Amino acid sequence: MIISTTAIIAFLISILSASVKAQKWEIENYNVGYRISEVDAVGNNPTTIAWLLKKPEAYQRYLNTITYNSLFGNPEILLYQTFYMNAEWHKKNASSRFWKKYRLQTGLLLTQRITQEAGAIGNEGYLSLLSRAYYINMYALTKNQQFFGANAGLNRRFGITKKLKFLIGLHAQGSIAVVHYYQQRLDSSTFTPGVGWNKKTTSLPDLKGKNFFQWQVMAPLGLEYAFLKNRFFFRYELAPGVIGSRYRPKGFGSNEAHAAGIFIAYKPKTSG
Repeated sequence: MIISTTAIIAFLISILSASVKAQKWEIENYNVGYRISEVDAVGNNPTTIAWLLKKPEAYQRYLNTITYNSLFGNPEILLYQTFYMNAEWHKKNASSRFWKKYRLQTGLLLTQRITQEAGAIGNEGYLSLLSRAYYINMYALTKNQQFFGANAGLNRRFGITKKLKFLIGLHAQGSIAVVHYYQQRLDSSTFTPGVGWNKKTTSLPDLKGKNFFQWQVMAPLGLEYAFLKNRFFFRYELAPGVIGSRYRPKGFGSNEAHAAGIFIAYKPKTSG
């Protein structure tokens, strides 16, 4: 089931607004973390990136001027490395059973700069059947992206030992592509028997991409260990989930985004 962008935004806003209500809320801990997510890449060859660009018509006109007889895509899984700065809140003297058991987490996120080959189109053949000289002319792209956004969610812990706890949660996050462009290049190669390869690369101006929005929902499962007088906590987690944007193909397989992560938390002395 694909969750709409509107529903995700509404979920984030409702949780973030709850965290700043009256003095009933207190910060239980501050935490920083890192997750790496595996997702299917979007726009992995030159014929599929036009809708991601700020000037798709101009790009398509340029692409139509290129003669090619081969198409190369990049089937690699995209690895999103995301860094988090969060605060986890609890409701002081909560009267409801729900808020006695659950903690609210809110914060900011930033992905590492993503640099990935985005495929190529090429024209190749023999210059001369007699000389057997062979040529390859390629138009290739390299994708560059980085996302910044906010995350919010709920956590619940179950004690295993005095210092070890099992954590389950439901987290949602939304982010904007603050960096999004494609590097273009022309690669020309000629092979002559007895001489070898002669190669030349020409860089072209970058293509500007849209600053699009994407969302992600995950259900982290983690083990949390307390150390240093129960003020610092280390957590390792696995987080199955889904990811989406208006440019991602429909279908569950294209929206899977399974992650693994580590977090370190600090609990202030004033916390309950």
